Amino acid sequence: MKPQVPRNPPLELIKQRSLWVVEEYRQGARNGRTFATHDTQMSALRYAKSKMEADTHPCIVRWDSPDSVGGLYWNPLFECLAVRRDSLVGGWTVVPERGTCAMTVADSREAAADRAKDLQRLYDFKHLRVYDGRDEEYEQRDHRFLRYEITRSGVRFDADAVTPDPDPTDETGVPDGPEERDDIADTDPSDVGKVGPASPGQLGASIPDVTKVEFTDTDGAVHRYSTPWAGGTHAQIITLSRKHAGDERVANTFEESFARWREADESPHVATIHESGTDPTSWVAYRVGSHTLADIGTDLPVRSRIEILGDIVSAAGTVGGASTPVCGLYPENVHLLEQGGSRRATVANWGIEWAVREAVGLGHDGPFVAPEQRGGTLAATTDVYQLGALAYWLLCGTAPPETPSPQASEMPRPTRNVSPSVRPVIARALVADPDERYDSVGAFYQKLLNAARS
Repeated sequence: MKPQVPRNPPLELIKQRSLWVVEEYRQGARNGRTFATHDTQMSALRYAKSKMEADTHPCIVRWDSPDSVGGLYWNPLFECLAVRRDSLVGGWTVVPERGTCAMTVADSREAAADRAKDLQRLYDFKHLRVYDGRDEEYEQRDHRFLRYEITRSGVRFDADAVTPDPDPTDETGVPDGPEERDDIADTDPSDVGKVGPASPGQLGASIPDVTKVEFTDTDGAVHRYSTPWAGGTHAQIITLSRKHAGDERVANTFEESFARWREADESPHVATIHESGTDPTSWVAYRVGSHTLADIGTDLPVRSRIEILGDIVSAAGTVGGASTPVCGLYPENVHLLEQGGSRRATVANWGIEWAVREAVGLGHDGPFVAPEQRGGTLAATTDVYQLGALAYWLLCGTAPPETPSPQASEMPRPTRNVSPSVRPVIARALVADPDERYDSVGAFYQKLLNAARS
């Protein structure tokens, strides 16, 4: 029985002088057939992904340097090889999970698993799953690239420590030559700690719809980038700093904050998530407008400022609640989308930056940060404080004081066409004690509307 899976080598993508080269991967020896050259990493990766699927190559190895691997991309057809009991043939079969033809059949589970290990190595399947007789539970063995985490920062890839691919010598396609050696050398100690922000090229190669990436803010624990997106729209990308990417606790903090956002991004006032991933570090790309509230907030008509506060209230009510405190209601996280003469605000980030900074031991400051946030906690009314700070800025024309509990009488007079009666309403939202604020952003906003109309 001959395997029905094409035996093509992986592809590799590596920079040579000023060009990015797409070629056959020959165990890192760099002597494979060259398919194409490109001026940029992004265009080379797009070509490689198309070729991988069209010509059935199992995966792509993307190099960041001659001895450092930056990314792995698998063909879905080579995602998993499965060992299962098949009553029709009276034995154990080895079948790609996205295929129907067995690559080999054995009398016992153990024999099938042994042959499957060789086939996984020979054909570069990402996972091998050996199921039990009920086809319910399984044991999983990952491709050697995954077992040795070759894309992790600091891991060096030793191209010279690899034996050639063995050739199959029987009709099962199973090689009888010596096993390949695992091809990862030890981490070079001189590389430990040498990390910087993810480059635009790395992000562009990891995010399929990106054509151009620009740095926006690469200080601190969370970095920001901007990029055009499909359909003439724009996107912002926030990433976990690569300095902290290896800390599982910090990465989990990023994911936990992101999960609340992801569950609510179908709301019209929650920023739409385009894509997310973990290569080269945890990231999320989301839709933005041409402006943020930080750009033009105090230039808008008063009515628009109040309407935007209402949009933020809607977003906060969707994402958070008494049992799920939220934060991140900062002017730069409020994006203004305009279409057909109408404007709506969407809110992004949702506390990712605050949570990550807290996890890595960085402080919190600024006029839109609630007192409890400075101390490392959130309260059910943290969003009330932050909305109050936004209202103070939008309606009084100046940033709120960083010292909490401002007296209403000490506030600047509201901007033109706003009643002075809004001052005590905003002052209550900004008290230091979370229990003394309004119970919710909705309750605060309703009071603010009533005062503004009086």
